Amino acid sequence: MSKKTIIFCIIFLSFILSTSAQVEERDYENKSGGFGSIMFSLRKLDSQMAIYSGGGGGFVVKDFRIGGFYNGLTNSFSQRDTSTTSHKLGCSYGGIWLGYPILKEHRLHLVADMKFSIGNTRLINTNWQQINNGIFFGFTPSLGVEYALVDYLMLCAGFEYHYSLFTEPPEYYTPKSFSSSGIYISVKLGTF
Repeated sequence: MSKKTIIFCIIFLSFILSTSAQVEERDYENKSGGFGSIMFSLRKLDSQMAIYSGGGGGFVVKDFRIGGFYNGLTNSFSQRDTSTTSHKLGCSYGGIWLGYPILKEHRLHLVADMKFSIGNTRLINTNWQQINNGIFFGFTPSLGVEYALVDYLMLCAGFEYHYSLFTEPPEYYTPKSFSSSGIYISVKLGTF
C-alpha cells in the first residue's frame, strides 16, 4: 500500500468513528452520585416581576435526587406608609429539594421536582430598621426539561408554581402576593 492510501484510510476511519460516536443516547448507568446547582426563578410578586436566585445541592440515589436549596428575592420592592417613610421588602426561603428525571438515558429529558421550604419576609425602612414581616411555609412543584451538555453538566428550564402559607398575614402585602406561577432556569454540576 502506498503512503497516500494509508493516510486516506486513517482519515476515513477517524471520520467514521467520530460521526458514529455522536448519538443521542447517553452511556448511562443507574448509580449514585451528587450534584450542586445555581438556580434563577421569575415569578409575579404583587403584580410585578420578581427575580429569585439561589442554589442547592444534594445526593443522587438510583436516579432519585434528594438535597437542600436556598432562594432569595434579588430585585427591589418597596411600599410607602407616609411621604417620608418607605419599606423595602426582603424575602428568602430554603428547605428540602426532591427530584426525579424521566427518560434519563437521553441527553434531553424531563425532570420533575418538588421543593418544601420555610422562609420569611422582612421590611427595612428608610432608617435601616428591620421589621420581621412574617414566616411562611411553602412548596414548589415544577416540571422542566434537562439537557446534558456532558455527563457532569446539565442545563434545565421549566415551569413552577410556588405556594406560600403564612402563619400571620404580612404587612403591606397579602399572603397571595407570594404565591404564583413562574419559570426557572438552573445549571447543575455533578455526577448524575
